Amino acid sequence: MSNPNQIYALIGTLSHSIEQINPGNAIFIRAKDEQEQEVLMREIALAVVGDVVKLSNGLYLILAAIR
Repeated sequence: MSNPNQIYALIGTLSHSIEQINPGNAIFIRAKDEQEQEVLMREIALAVVGDVVKLSNGLYLILAAIR
């Protein structure tokens, strides 16, 4: 059975370098600080009706259903 979700976005802060992250088909957004990162995460997750996973390195993954 295949997974019907895909990574829609990765949201990090200025400490997360695009050179260290390969988002593939997802979008990568860098917020200026953790507060902005959380606001962006909530707004995007609501817009795409996605699930959120916070990784141990501080990145947020937004998973959305493939449509």
